[in-house]
Amino acid sequence: MSETILRADAMLTPSGVIVDAELAFDADGRITYAGTVRPESIANLDLGESHGAEGISPAVHETGVPAHSGRVTHDLTGHVLMPGLVNGHTHSAMTLLRGVSDDEGFMPWLAAVQALEQHLTHEDVEVGLQLAMVEMIETGTVAFADMYHWDETLVELVRSAGMRAMVALASFAPEAVGFPGVSPWDGAEATAQTETLAERYAGDPQIRIAYGPHAPYTCPPEFLRDITARALERGIPIHTHVSESAAEVEQILDRYGATPADHLASLGLFEAEVLAAHCVHLTEGEIELFARTGTAVSHNPVSNLKLGNGIAPLPAWQRAGLRISLGTDSVASNNTLDLFEEIKTGTILHRGAHQDAAIVRASDVLDIATRGGAEAIGFPESGALEVGRLADVIALDVSGSAATPLDLAAQPGALVSHLGFAATGADVRHVFIGGRHVYADGEHLTLDAPAIRERAAQARSRLLAL
Repeated sequence: MSETILRADAMLTPSGVIVDAELAFDADGRITYAGTVRPESIANLDLGESHGAEGISPAVHETGVPAHSGRVTHDLTGHVLMPGLVNGHTHSAMTLLRGVSDDEGFMPWLAAVQALEQHLTHEDVEVGLQLAMVEMIETGTVAFADMYHWDETLVELVRSAGMRAMVALASFAPEAVGFPGVSPWDGAEATAQTETLAERYAGDPQIRIAYGPHAPYTCPPEFLRDITARALERGIPIHTHVSESAAEVEQILDRYGATPADHLASLGLFEAEVLAAHCVHLTEGEIELFARTGTAVSHNPVSNLKLGNGIAPLPAWQRAGLRISLGTDSVASNNTLDLFEEIKTGTILHRGAHQDAAIVRASDVLDIATRGGAEAIGFPESGALEVGRLADVIALDVSGSAATPLDLAAQPGALVSHLGFAATGADVRHVFIGGRHVYADGEHLTLDAPAIRERAAQARSRLLAL
């Protein structure tokens, strides 16, 4: 049986930081060892039975797996290992809308973005998705939860790139066509296609399919009630936006006499498996509701701040025991997919708001961005470097100025500080997903990044010329 070994300066594991670290995984992409470097590994390296990390064999470099049934070792001196990051909420294809309406509030911004979305083509959505995956992989993200237009062609792009995704087909009302230039599907057809895709990808280790009713202010109650019934009958999760802005809360209160989450609860939505994005303005009662029903939430601190929507009550969510993920939202409201930015912002934001430097720890947010996010979006075997889990792992370069001084031998705990406050997506050098090498020392192994960037730039130019 073949085995891949990663040797690095240190590694972040559920039991703490391990210095002089070694991670091993088998041909199935399962972690078989996570600890300090084993003597036999050093002996094998000395005997020449392995490949140096910066001198990866051509076969490994091309396919991400060894071409022979033996041991392949990547000597990642000057690097640290951590679990791959999980983006708990985004709209990948909107990479083409990066920088649109940068200085407007939520509702004007939404109107500007939706106006451009009416002109998107299926080819635009394809290249927008691929560009997002290029950016996510090269900044250390291995899995994401997405709401947009989805069909089998787009899902297969995710599978071929090697990423994991929970994909939700965005819908607004039974008769409303969300993306007329992309597909003729209205909300009813998107719902039907969700069920077809869920059957098609049932049990797929990379893909989960979800219903995507956009939000309570865009979806009529009868439509949400129908999706809820379908979700409960078929066991398909729901991904939706909840209480993203104060304007939304006021609108739902005026329309239905209840706050957004209470309104959705009255329709039975939280009886199903739900991933609720943003949740900036949840009441104490709604937080208790989410805890009671096991509803997962996605914290999107940078997007919330950029759009002036406020600060989600992460400390209250933690006290209540909510299932929490960390998301970027789309780059139209962010403007990057770099989760390290979210990790730092999501930690220091609440410290400043509460004037309490201990209220949220970097270790907490790192866990939310990895193990917590993987569990929240339905990939519980990912998210941590320990035996039996999937080898979703990233390697970061710690030889640069921003990582100096970093004496891990004397102070192993400094790794958490570095990852939480100093690391960026630009430090990521290697990405393995399920043991598959998808990014090697700055080179994409599953995506043609230069061609994708060129196509995306051309698509953006066409949109701006309209």
